[in-house]
Amino acid sequence: MKTPIAVLARGDLKLVVRDSTLVLALFGPLAITLLLWCLPEIEILIRDRLSFDTAPYRLFIVSFLSLIPGMLFAMIYGFIILDERDEDVIDFISITPLRKEGYLTYKLIMPMLLSAGFFLMIIYATALIQLNPIHAIGIASMVALEAAIGTLFLVTFSENKVEGLAFSKVMGIMYLAIPLVFFWNSGWHWLSAFLPPFWIAKAFIHSQMGSIWIWGDLFFGTAVHLAVLLYFLRTFLRRQ
Repeated sequence: MKTPIAVLARGDLKLVVRDSTLVLALFGPLAITLLLWCLPEIEILIRDRLSFDTAPYRLFIVSFLSLIPGMLFAMIYGFIILDERDEDVIDFISITPLRKEGYLTYKLIMPMLLSAGFFLMIIYATALIQLNPIHAIGIASMVALEAAIGTLFLVTFSENKVEGLAFSKVMGIMYLAIPLVFFWNSGWHWLSAFLPPFWIAKAFIHSQMGSIWIWGDLFFGTAVHLAVLLYFLRTFLRRQ
């Protein structure tokens, strides 16, 4: 007998396979992992051909690209929920033992697990930077929360997949916080502290520096992520 989780997972796979946009999004995390795997060779090529050394920017590149899989998984599951809402699947599930609460919990946990898993794989499989395992787990937790935030953002403000595609581009704006942290050498960059990726970028930098401020980044960063997640969850439930 199939469990409700197995049935939902099978339904997710069917929806992804029949949508070319989601298929491309599914291969995105793998492509990013492959790109980072080849980054040392790419750095050598750029240095030899263009006389430009990208090695000093490796931490920024890794921190920025390692968050993209989370955004893609958020988009995938956001689109799946929008599809199932249009097809009244959610209304059907509401009368099953799983109920809407179980359905929503599953749809949020899956992108969280996938995002955290890919993040850790990118960090340790590519070995481009040395990250303290405890720090990595803390950052991975924020990456997971970010995936849930992205999923809720799409399904809360989008009526259909066309609007969802537009809002997925809007969602990408929050990742501007990462270059601001790395390259805006001014206290003004703290104005973007309300954006969740801000704290992940800070955590990367302080972890590499061996700074004690890493613990503040993880604490306040998790608090900001949870606050944003709770806001979108309440907004989503109110609209439902």
